[in-house]
Amino acid sequence: MMSEDGRNGVGSPSGSVGADGEPIVSPQSMRRSSQGSVFNPMPHEVPAYGESCACPNPVLLDSVPASRDRLVIAMVGLPGRGKTFVARRIANYLSFFHGVAVENLNVADVLRSITGGRPTRAAMFDPSNEESLALLTRARARAIEDTIRFLDSGTQFSKAVIVDGLNSNVAQRQWIIDGLRHKGCTVLFIESVLTDDDKLEHNIREICSTLPDYAMLSPDDALADYRARVVLCERVAQPIDDDGSEAHLSWIRIRDFRRYEVNNVHGFLQGRVVQLVMNLTDATHEFYLTRHGQSEYNKLGKIGGDAPLTDDGRMYARRLAEFAKKVICRNAHGDAVPARLWTSGLRRTKETAAFIEHPTLEVCLPPPLGKLQWVQMRAREWRHLDEIYAGICDGMTYDEIQQLYPEEFELRHADKLGYRYPRGESYLDVCHRLEPVILEMERCRQPLLIIAHQGILRLIYAYFCGIERAKAPHVSIPLNTVIQLQPCTYSCVETRELLHTKFAPNADGQAEPRRAVDQDGLDRAMKKMGLSPAPCRPQLAAPAEHLSFQTYTMDLAAAPPSPASRDLQWIEEPPSH
Repeated sequence: MMSEDGRNGVGSPSGSVGADGEPIVSPQSMRRSSQGSVFNPMPHEVPAYGESCACPNPVLLDSVPASRDRLVIAMVGLPGRGKTFVARRIANYLSFFHGVAVENLNVADVLRSITGGRPTRAAMFDPSNEESLALLTRARARAIEDTIRFLDSGTQFSKAVIVDGLNSNVAQRQWIIDGLRHKGCTVLFIESVLTDDDKLEHNIREICSTLPDYAMLSPDDALADYRARVVLCERVAQPIDDDGSEAHLSWIRIRDFRRYEVNNVHGFLQGRVVQLVMNLTDATHEFYLTRHGQSEYNKLGKIGGDAPLTDDGRMYARRLAEFAKKVICRNAHGDAVPARLWTSGLRRTKETAAFIEHPTLEVCLPPPLGKLQWVQMRAREWRHLDEIYAGICDGMTYDEIQQLYPEEFELRHADKLGYRYPRGESYLDVCHRLEPVILEMERCRQPLLIIAHQGILRLIYAYFCGIERAKAPHVSIPLNTVIQLQPCTYSCVETRELLHTKFAPNADGQAEPRRAVDQDGLDRAMKKMGLSPAPCRPQLAAPAEHLSFQTYTMDLAAAPPSPASRDLQWIEEPPSH
């Protein structure tokens, strides 16, 4: 029997009905046993998140690797060519979307640790300076030792090490191959070449303003020293496979982030790296993330569904349209610029975008392409951006879930990342379907507005801000707020703009019950699922209120965020999926 809202009532315990008179489906009867279930057909079981054996709540292999791949990526190229930018994007991508344990080793950081934090000057790269050469050799050797130590550390899943250094001649690259030959790992070289003088100058100026070596120098002195460093490195540089002697190696060459050469690259992770690299752009781009306006389900405290907007939601939609016209579609000089708009396939996001204007701009393209008629903010609908599907809990309030399915409620509270609603999705499932969206975002060169849902935006936000995915389900994405992200090499600059204040940003009607976990109930639930009881998570502090035009810089090069900054990013049980 199929209910009006599409939930299957077959298999309900006798006499168990909800408030609307519909049969209540037992989640335990829905979950797949070793013989399978007609109520919730699923693919064959795979290792569970964080486990080495099959369990009743499996996740996708793409999200949790089951192999023992060992990949070492060595960056190649002169200073200022974007190597560190590429290295950090790869590290974040493999870790977030494929569960790979990643170590990003910057040889310059290793060198500073050897010299006691002494700033590195151009003379360090003089090939005729024997003392400097000895220090550089020690730094490279230490990086290889750290690579081997990481590869040998105890885990059965995939690992990747990124050696971010010059590696600019044949001898240095062969030294890496020889040093890792006995480890049975794959070595992939990635060379970044930049021939655009204007872009190179932009990169050098940005690097000089952020590089620790130049913290005590004036901008002019820093520029002069860095340019001298580039000249000294050019003396010994040899492009990869320049004479045909490295055709047997695995390598990728990036030319101006527009042309690519791929040589002798095989394997799943290597293929994913190629896919990511070919979608990266060195152009400065901005993303604007916002949830839909308040929906009728928000007001009632229900999750999921496809409800229309409330009057408050439509008011926010009008203000968002004005914000898009005056801010997103204009540059710093007030001139109109091409901009993009993406929504999910659900009604509430499309209604939120309904008031955004779509004028036509004439865009001049590089010769010989001529001019293009660009439709401003033409909406692109992505089903990939649809909210996490709550399965049999779709259309319920959190209080109803807690009352009708207490064991499911406790399991979800214990592991929001890996928990999958019966006949629904988990955050790991959503990670899998968001990967194509992220690749499109990486290659996007225009300002982009995404109108989606809290669960979806949590993952997008966490990826670009360098927050590990285990913490992504606890990121706060309030209603009525536009979050502007500008990814940079070492950081992601964030600005939040509150557009509608008729009701508090977090009063969206989806507040989950805030209480301590019933540990005994959780242990019983996990034992029924065949899982080992786990301790509850520590409570995190509630976030400070988000005000208009707050700007934060997420330092991707630093250690995990401090408690003070963490409070601005996530809370234990945010008011949504």
